[in-house]
Amino acid sequence: MGLLIHWIALVFAFNNATVQLLVPLYALHLGYSGLIIGILAALPSIANVTLRLTFGRLSDYHGETKILRIGGLFYLAAAIGLLLSTSLGVGALVGAQLLQGVGRAVFWTVGQTYVTKLPLMRGQHLSLFNGASNLGMLLGMSGAGVFAGALGYRGAFLVVIGLVLLYLTLISSLRSLTSPTDPGAGVRPAARALSLDFNLGPLWLAAACSFVTGGTMALAASFFPVYLSRLRYDDQAIGLLVMVLAAGMLGASFVSRAVVGASAHLERLAALCIVGTGLGFAIVPALRSWPPLAVMFLASGFCAGGCNLIYQLLVQRHSAWNARGTAMASVGLFGNVALLVLPTTIGVALKWVSLERALVAAGLFMIILGSAVALGFRSVTPPIASPVLDPHVIYRRRPLH
Repeated sequence: MGLLIHWIALVFAFNNATVQLLVPLYALHLGYSGLIIGILAALPSIANVTLRLTFGRLSDYHGETKILRIGGLFYLAAAIGLLLSTSLGVGALVGAQLLQGVGRAVFWTVGQTYVTKLPLMRGQHLSLFNGASNLGMLLGMSGAGVFAGALGYRGAFLVVIGLVLLYLTLISSLRSLTSPTDPGAGVRPAARALSLDFNLGPLWLAAACSFVTGGTMALAASFFPVYLSRLRYDDQAIGLLVMVLAAGMLGASFVSRAVVGASAHLERLAALCIVGTGLGFAIVPALRSWPPLAVMFLASGFCAGGCNLIYQLLVQRHSAWNARGTAMASVGLFGNVALLVLPTTIGVALKWVSLERALVAAGLFMIILGSAVALGFRSVTPPIASPVLDPHVIYRRRPLH
């Protein structure tokens, strides 16, 4: 039962990363300005910010598999919209980006929630899920440039539709989770949403990590390709260089067990990962040739991958089973805010400053955030007992509703 969600994560991340890189490359191909590219990259986050908490609550009430299937249909509509944009123009592209946001809101909230409920100890499924997601992102970012160069943008968007159909096929086979029956497992009602989760310090730490993870994705899908294009790299080279960022995130998955084992020091690890990510982004604009760029992207991706794992692990440990979807959505909103704010802010800032200075400012902001984390989170609140981590919990053989 547990392994299928990891294959689904691989396919979804492959498709999502392909789209994220194709859209700014396609916008550059059409001659759009930096501001328009930033807005296009940020559009999915409008739907994310608006709907993520809703889908988290729905998954708490109706089960993860039903909501994942609904989200897949939105993502299929988005893929068709991308193809239509090659003939209908920017209107179809805007609609496709908004629909993508709905599909992403569903998968990254509900899929992560599903994984944290799988009954294996010490975060093994989180390790596999993040590894599959990062591998899919790596393949998608490298494949996007190849697809665009070999097939043209219309052909590349046809590939995207094929990947979405594969994703829907896998989702249809995903089994519903069983719910815990142990009354001492820390289960609480899911209906009390926003104030329920954020009175715990560790979830604010998780939110900071989520913001940095989202910021990394935002820059990878917007102004890093623009910066590399200004250095006269072609589409395939841009795809390969940005792919190194995903390779760094994949590398972080291999040390996930060490992160789980160092749970008493997660706040220190979080601060180091946030500062490391920001430092890498601040240095990138000073680089021109591909070897140092690749090294810096690799290091930044590794730190961002650590942030990604830490925020999911904290949600798993500091939220109850019946409120897991709401907690994951609440924390994930901060990543979506980064996806929305960073591209649009940089796009607007380009009227007054160079792209290099805007990227440095984004990196410095992450460094300040990491420093605030180090100063503000001296201790971690003891976690609520979670049925996922308790080997004595008995599971019923019926879906969670």
